[in-house]
Amino acid sequence: MATDDFFSLQREYWRQVAESDGFDIESVQIPPSMYGRINGLIPHNCEINTPLPYRVLGKHYAKLGLHRYNMLKGTKFEFGRLMKFNMLQNCVASFYITLEAYDYGVPGTSHPQTFQVRIDEKIFGSLDLTVSIARRTTDEVTTKKPFIHHYHGGAVADNIIFKGELPDWPSDDVLKDRERFYVIMNESEWRATAWISLYLELVLCAHDKFITNTDLSRLSIEKVAIETSIGDALLYERLEAKSANVYIWFKRLEKPRVPQQVFVTGMDVERKAIIRRVMDSTGYLTLVGKLCGGVTKVRQFN
Repeated sequence: MATDDFFSLQREYWRQVAESDGFDIESVQIPPSMYGRINGLIPHNCEINTPLPYRVLGKHYAKLGLHRYNMLKGTKFEFGRLMKFNMLQNCVASFYITLEAYDYGVPGTSHPQTFQVRIDEKIFGSLDLTVSIARRTTDEVTTKKPFIHHYHGGAVADNIIFKGELPDWPSDDVLKDRERFYVIMNESEWRATAWISLYLELVLCAHDKFITNTDLSRLSIEKVAIETSIGDALLYERLEAKSANVYIWFKRLEKPRVPQQVFVTGMDVERKAIIRRVMDSTGYLTLVGKLCGGVTKVRQFN
């Protein structure tokens, strides 16, 4: 096949994908001779009860999309089930997810609603992603942006505290600054905020995309600190802040798997994670996070 013909078919493939913003590609047609040659999306049907790669990651990405929707709309949708997702064939991937969720914030509401969520990863092996779409399939799309199959941008912070590299872990003295930090010691407080656990699990999923639900279910969060730029604010205002650094102390992770890093092993080892959340006026939600305390591997050359 001539090079021009190949690129013409590649463009036609993405034109068809763009018609549904990447979510419904069952009807996309390509010539049989191009199977396995088109650099496109890999569909995963979660309705079929078979082993599925990235199921845990896809579920967490779906929950993050709902979290973004709830932050924007003031709703209380909770995850129901993962229906399907389409995934870009790259180490740094994009996910186009379809899921069902329930609005438990509205009394008498029992029917599931279908959502679409788009996640674009930015770095391999580390949490750095952006949620650019989180919507119900019944929502009216008022602005149709040009379709780009992998988005490299992110939400823009409005304060220098939340720009650039993630900060180092704060000292005990720094954490005493109540203008910047709110330390949550009460387990009932952070348990009532499901996104704190979600953020931690996303950090671990990003480092190890094959981590299991069993691994995540063992985690025990010990303490949480929320850093914002809104001064003397109430807890709920800090929890709902569009920009925040979240510091989490936790245990019950036997052996962290982080590219090019080595950690002390043990279920009772106290570990630390930092996650930054930024949501800007576009509605884009960007999360960046890392597991602290690792030692960089030294490469040896013979």
